[in-house]
Amino acid sequence: MYIGLDVGGTKILGALINNKTIVSSHKEKTNAANSTAEQIFEQIKSVITTLKKDNPIKGIGIGIPGSINTQTGVIGFSPNLPFKDFPIKEKLAQHFNVPIAIENDVNAGLLGEHWAGAAKEYSNVVGIFVGTGIGGAIIINDQLYHGKHSIAGEIGHMKLKINGPACNCGEKGCLEALASKVSIQRALEKQGFTFDSIIKSSFIKEQLEKGNKEVKEVMKKAAISLGEAAGSIVNILDPEAIILGGGVMESLGDFFLKKIKPVANKRALVKPNIKLASLGDYSIVYGAVYLVKSE
Repeated sequence: MYIGLDVGGTKILGALINNKTIVSSHKEKTNAANSTAEQIFEQIKSVITTLKKDNPIKGIGIGIPGSINTQTGVIGFSPNLPFKDFPIKEKLAQHFNVPIAIENDVNAGLLGEHWAGAAKEYSNVVGIFVGTGIGGAIIINDQLYHGKHSIAGEIGHMKLKINGPACNCGEKGCLEALASKVSIQRALEKQGFTFDSIIKSSFIKEQLEKGNKEVKEVMKKAAISLGEAAGSIVNILDPEAIILGGGVMESLGDFFLKKIKPVANKRALVKPNIKLASLGDYSIVYGAVYLVKSE
């Protein structure tokens, strides 16, 4: 059995997995904005210990946002967590005497779908994960493609609109600035909506079901941007499939697909094969397990 973890700014989700089957799972809330790196690390240890109990485990895999040195297991920087040059693999090895693998969360998510989900039939696939931001990942010949500087797959920072809205990366007109939850929230606030915290996908879904015209128009524009990005990716990489995942896609997949596919079909030189991720909250967990299992 293996333990896989999805570590994020609001929660740590872990599962004990045996032969692609979840034996047990455990979740803890995180408060990254008000926590130190050591405090988050202690929570990671706690989730692992809870899952392990008396079970003999063969390895631990972790998916975490940010720039990760997969060889050393050092988190260089994480946008939603207080990690900076943090040697998480080395520190975990002091407590758990099993192989440990660390990977960027979106890379792990696509690996999970490739191993046990919607991408398992394909050797060449691209993932676009839509949440608070937009992440991407690329698998070529059944292997993750990291690129020379380990930044391959930063699909959220494709430039789609010259002098478009500002992105958190410092540029303008990125896909993330046009179709992420943050960008959707900004667009709705311009329409008069007010939010105390980051918008929830469930709220958007509820408003769409009520027929709210302002929300529908904002989401249509976001879907068009995703379709344009997907079409461009097809023209560059010609993958067997594009997998759409993340919290927004999980809640609003059917609405989005109807809007995304026609735009992607128009932009791409060949008809894209666009599918929704199928593992839900556990795609990163599965991918983390696959990583350590394959190592």
